[in-house]
Amino acid sequence: MKQLITYSLYGSEERYTIGAIKNAILATRHFKGFTLRFYTGASVPESIKQTLRLFPHVQLIEEYGPEDHRAKLWRFQALADEEFDVVLSRDADARLTHRERIAHEEFLASGLDFHIMKDHPTGHDYKISAGMFAARTRAIPDDLRETEEAANYYTVDQDWLAAYLWPLIKDSALIHDESYETPTEGQSKRRPFPIGKKATLHHIGAALEADDRFHFSVDQAMAKAETGSDKYLAEWLI
Repeated sequence: MKQLITYSLYGSEERYTIGAIKNAILATRHFKGFTLRFYTGASVPESIKQTLRLFPHVQLIEEYGPEDHRAKLWRFQALADEEFDVVLSRDADARLTHRERIAHEEFLASGLDFHIMKDHPTGHDYKISAGMFAARTRAIPDDLRETEEAANYYTVDQDWLAAYLWPLIKDSALIHDESYETPTEGQSKRRPFPIGKKATLHHIGAALEADDRFHFSVDQAMAKAETGSDKYLAEWLI
């Protein structure tokens, strides 16, 4: 089985560029055998691109469109790539983890076509979070709407997924969700994550700075109150 993890990468913020490099490293530990593909904008520093090219499991695809919120949708092009059996969509400022891989393996074993994760107690209440899902490419129709039609606003990626992908997946999805009681349809199933968290915000998909501190101040405050640290203390950092 060939599996791809897809990212949009644009701009020069280290939150994303260093995050991309860290994920290329983490994939060799937690997602060995997977390919990582970064759809990269012209603004990404050449030194970052050169570093990513050093990894044999990493692909770069140059993009030349506007580098605004619409660039978040570049990664969804991979859903139509029939070279791969499964495509996982992720965020460059999150970190790949063992807990995430175990959840992914449970999805594969389920035989369902799609995987949705909702792991933050308040911030993942979307039908599909753009950096928290996977799909079997066999289930993606050829006429899936082109992403170029999207408008430029902050949640355009989440809204595009809700409008165009959700109707295709709602009957065949494994949904890992312990906070939102997401309703299921058809053959879909909702389950708790197979591995628990060390703390409330040691969640899959955490938005982080380059040094692994939580990006959002509300997350920093909650994490520090619970663990004494405003850093993401997932198992790979311990």
